Amino acid sequence: MPYDESMYEHQLASLGFGFLEQAHIGIIVQLSAVDDGQTNDIRYYANKAAQALLDLPSAILDRVQLASIPFTIDPGLVASTDVKHPLHAPIPYALSHPNQEQRNLVLHARAICLEGQTIQVNNQTYSSVLIFERDHRLFVQQRHVTDLLTSEISLKDMIAFDKLISSLSTTLINVDMQDAKHEIQGALAALGEFTQADRTYIFQFSSDFSEMSNTYEWVREGVTSHRDELQNVPREALPWFSQVLETEGLFVIHDVRTIPPEGQAERSEFDKENICSVLCVGIYNHQKLVGMVGCDMVARRRRWTEADIRRLKLVGEVITNALQREHYIHSLEEAQLELTKANEALKRLAQIDGLTGLANRRHFNDTLQKELSRAVRHKTPLCLALLDIDYFKAYNDSYGHLAGDAALKRVANILSDQFRRSGEMVARFGGEEFVVIIPGMPLAEARQQVQHALDTLYETAVVHAESPFNQRLTLSAGLTGCTEAQQLTADALITQADQALYEAKAKGRNLLSVKKYIE
Repeated sequence: MPYDESMYEHQLASLGFGFLEQAHIGIIVQLSAVDDGQTNDIRYYANKAAQALLDLPSAILDRVQLASIPFTIDPGLVASTDVKHPLHAPIPYALSHPNQEQRNLVLHARAICLEGQTIQVNNQTYSSVLIFERDHRLFVQQRHVTDLLTSEISLKDMIAFDKLISSLSTTLINVDMQDAKHEIQGALAALGEFTQADRTYIFQFSSDFSEMSNTYEWVREGVTSHRDELQNVPREALPWFSQVLETEGLFVIHDVRTIPPEGQAERSEFDKENICSVLCVGIYNHQKLVGMVGCDMVARRRRWTEADIRRLKLVGEVITNALQREHYIHSLEEAQLELTKANEALKRLAQIDGLTGLANRRHFNDTLQKELSRAVRHKTPLCLALLDIDYFKAYNDSYGHLAGDAALKRVANILSDQFRRSGEMVARFGGEEFVVIIPGMPLAEARQQVQHALDTLYETAVVHAESPFNQRLTLSAGLTGCTEAQQLTADALITQADQALYEAKAKGRNLLSVKKYIE
């Protein structure tokens, strides 16, 4: 609610009320507290220009009213299309931070500048803030004949920057991805030379903004690079900087000596790097803050202009497009690689028996056909062995299916260890049956290998109380083969091996039976 201005007449008079009212720029002054019988809250005086610029309800205001003025960050200075709001209420912040300027604000479609000041009147200090509309164009509008030279220089400057942006855009749009890093580095160098900065750089953030890394950097001759030191920097190391950049979309420090107490960590880091002035603009991907482009001054302090900010933003957007293309292509390549791996994994799963880890029946059938064709083509022998666990049903009934599964795995491991030459394959044929493809080996030698597998299982001494062979788990096997001259089909070879296995069982089990080549 408005307050009675007569309560503050003495203070207003001492401040030069008439002069303040006639001023063309907005002025807000913090008044000393006056006891109105209800509250001792501090009040603030706003002259007519301030009331008009800020759409204020009266000349005497309280802090809540000043804090509620709906300033936003100038959208022309940030790369995000989302509305950005100041981290702190601008008027109260300016009143408590004299000699600091805020030139990034917009209110009711007006570009506003705030400048904190102190006024000394009758040995008393008053905090105040100057408020005026700012000319936020990239070049100066001529208002007086003496402005002609400045206007011409600014116009030339703008034309030169337009050419720079056009050149960078064309280069980075058409660049091959393998050359992108080099061209981005070149863009930073061009930006640094044009803006006369001492250092330009790009930081990219982790997906959760918990870390930031200096991924590109250009430094003027004689200026120290800190890129290697600024990798995976945790957000907690620069909390104030992170908060300001995330909230406002830009970070502007004309003089690091004016950094407020909450930025002590940042001040220490800047001092360590001999930085005098800092300007950073956030870069976005689908409205998510993914990094920043920035520049530093090391040799001297610099009051960054709106032109500096806009130029940094424009170059940042051009570079961001190249970074996004690089990211998309990299993501696509990663996705293709992951898809290939997934397909290979699915293929392996489709070819593997889930219990034993051996090849399954389908994979065996495909491989046998290939090996038969290879044997004919290269005129080499091919042998096939079928093996069956003796009295396995009785084993399952006595010890349970878990023990039966363990027995199957044990046999699978023995066979895999025995037949590990290139081209040899052990597969689970079905139930308690196994099959082994043995390419390029004569039948007599293959017989020795299969017999060794049977002996190994017997010597392992897996207890089988229902077995007549010293109560041990055993195997029966049938072995067959074909010569290089025979055009034998897969089914015929399997049938021969099956017949040999049947003979081994008929003869009492725990035996190997061999069915000779078909002539």
